[in-house]
This record gives sequence, C-alpha cells and structure tokens, in this order.
Amino acid sequence: MAAKKRKFSQDYVKFGFTFMETAELQLPLYAICIKVLSNDSMRLNRLERHLQQQHPSLVLKTKEFFLLKQNPSSG
Repeated sequence: MAAKKRKFSQDYVKFGFTFMETAELQLPLYAICIKVLSNDSMRLNRLERHLQQQHPSLVLKTKEFFLLKQNPSSG
C-alpha cells in the first residue's frame, strides 16, 4: 500500500512552515532553519513538535511573524 501524500495547509504557517514541491509531493519546509521534513511529517502535531523541540523560543510567535520570515522582501 502506498504512503498517503499529504498536502500543505495554511494552518501549518502558524508553526513556521511553508512547503517545497518535488515531483508530485509537497514537503514541509521550516522557514527558520530551512529544514525540509518528510511528507509523512506534514501533520499538525509533528510540525508543532518540531517547533517546540527545535525552536522553543519561537513557540509564542504569531502567524504574522512566520509569514514575514517566509517572505522577508514583503515587509
């Protein structure tokens, strides 16, 4: 059975994620550390866990903060 191909959701921005598209997959890309996670990691609880464990100082940041980090030229 093939793995489920998850799609990016705008809800992921509040944890600092955007996505990178490869072939037929969307992979979560963290805007702060530029780390690309697996498609299987594109679940709210896993994205939130990355933020809490790897970047605890950013847990209380707003969605707007992460949007500025993703698009620094727009601010």
